Amino acid sequence: MKIRSSLEKPSTGPAASFPHEWRALALMAFGFALVNLDRFIMYPLFPVMAAELGLDYQDIGLISAAVALTWGISSMVFGRLSDRFGRRGILITSVLVFSVLCGATGLATSLGSLLLIRLVMGVFEGAFVPVSIATVVDASPARHVGRNTGLQQLMAPLVGSAAAPVLAIALLQVLPSWRWVFLVTALPGLLCAWLIYRRLVEPRRREPVSAPAPVVHTPLRQVLAHPNVALCSAGFCFWLAPVVVFGSLMPSYLSDHLHLAFREMGLVMSMLGIGGAAGMLVFPALSDHWGRKKMMVACLGLAMAPTWLLMHTGAEPLRLALLMFLAAFFISGVIAMVHSVTADNVPAQHVSTATGFIVGAGEIFGGALAPAVAGGLAKAVGITAILPFTLGCMAMGLLLALLLRSPRHATNVQRTAVQG
Repeated sequence: MKIRSSLEKPSTGPAASFPHEWRALALMAFGFALVNLDRFIMYPLFPVMAAELGLDYQDIGLISAAVALTWGISSMVFGRLSDRFGRRGILITSVLVFSVLCGATGLATSLGSLLLIRLVMGVFEGAFVPVSIATVVDASPARHVGRNTGLQQLMAPLVGSAAAPVLAIALLQVLPSWRWVFLVTALPGLLCAWLIYRRLVEPRRREPVSAPAPVVHTPLRQVLAHPNVALCSAGFCFWLAPVVVFGSLMPSYLSDHLHLAFREMGLVMSMLGIGGAAGMLVFPALSDHWGRKKMMVACLGLAMAPTWLLMHTGAEPLRLALLMFLAAFFISGVIAMVHSVTADNVPAQHVSTATGFIVGAGEIFGGALAPAVAGGLAKAVGITAILPFTLGCMAMGLLLALLLRSPRHATNVQRTAVQG
């Protein structure tokens, strides 16, 4: 007997011959790339936006924190909803709406309108993230969950941290104004939504031999009682915080404290994206074979070393770039493995709920609160305070990782084909 993967499309022709695992992964990676492109492309455009809209650095910090807050709350809500009502509708709607709102960012005329647009945009981007990760888990054999979720999530640093600044500057040079950059950036999202509509179907429940059993909706507290979910929720706050603090405040450290030229600062910051993408590609796949907990603990310990060295490195662009690459390489590997730990410990029907809660907690505290605290410290005692703060977050994250239970590699009929 052969049981189809939960998202496999029972059709004939060219589409049926393409492995469903990779089709689902490609679609979700495309969407994940657009989420991060639409979210982060604003920051390199801020200098020209600020001049026209009358914004300051406090305003951009407010917008960044607000997006992270709505993103986090939305992840918790829609992760739960997708487990109860399905994934496909949420995926299509969220991609359509956040793409339209990205384009609408170019129509903003004040801080108020810009803040409102980005707040609502965070809701729909936050909705996409846990549901897309759960979709990849659904489509993946148990032995490939770590590799596939890592491949999907490497789009965040590769597109959000590395490609978005380059693309923003390139488009700004050929388009009439910064407003057109947002309009052009929104277009791929319409294509992504159409592809999801055409190529991805809702997971189909197998018909029982006897009368169907009533659907039982598990309380959230019971989902959170699964091994490692509570620890990952707390840990994700400290594992995400270094990446957000590096991305938002490290440019000021390099420019204001070390007095690097703009091009040199850009070189160092690009390593945040390149190193992060490499870590998300390498470590989840290794964890499929060597174990999640061992790899996470090792990565956190190794991430602390280059972060400490950054504190003691002067205006040496190449050395700074190497250290930034290594710090991002290891800490991003931890972030990518979190969802594999969740998939290992939570039944398939609750993966999106658990993932949404973990992502939501991380965005609210690691994505919104951490840069606010680091910025306050920088204002009070100097910009150099951000590196000890980041190192402290990594140390707390390491302690929480040590408390994780070694996850089991469960095989679920919703994620892998069974031959019998």
